[in-house]
Amino acid sequence: MTHERHREPPRSSDQGFTLIEMVVVLVIMGVAFSLTLPSLGDGLRRWRLQGAVREVATLLKFTRNQSVAGRAPLQVLLDRSRNLYWLDKANAPVLADPSRADEKGIRLYALPAGIRFGEVTVSNTSLAEERIGILFFPTGGSTGGEVQILDARGRAYRISVDPVTGQARIQR
Repeated sequence: MTHERHREPPRSSDQGFTLIEMVVVLVIMGVAFSLTLPSLGDGLRRWRLQGAVREVATLLKFTRNQSVAGRAPLQVLLDRSRNLYWLDKANAPVLADPSRADEKGIRLYALPAGIRFGEVTVSNTSLAEERIGILFFPTGGSTGGEVQILDARGRAYRISVDPVTGQARIQR
């Protein structure tokens, strides 16, 4: 004798999520995402500013070391109007026009969008010129100076170059 089992149709609670439950979950996820998005964007801008500051400081340190190794004065030029910077000879700069950098064999560095040079001080004198150079001597010293780098929200870092040692240090 064969017994056939008769299955009951599944109850509505066994069938999964209702459309209303899914919509509620999606709304909660949307609200959570919209609350975290601004902080993510702010963090990315901060990292971009910190990265730009480290790159400028690295070029300043490299220039000091090259000046000592090559026994010749070198400088880092900052073009504040174009947010460009580069290493060049001190006594007779090779690059007078940044648009001709490739033909002169000079590598230009640009600050990222939304990042700019602020106040620049050389030899304890605040300078308002568009193009400013920080000079490094073969003895390891420099003219000294401070370079302020800002983002669009006004957050700033300073790079201080010691006149005696030529060392560049980042300050918040």
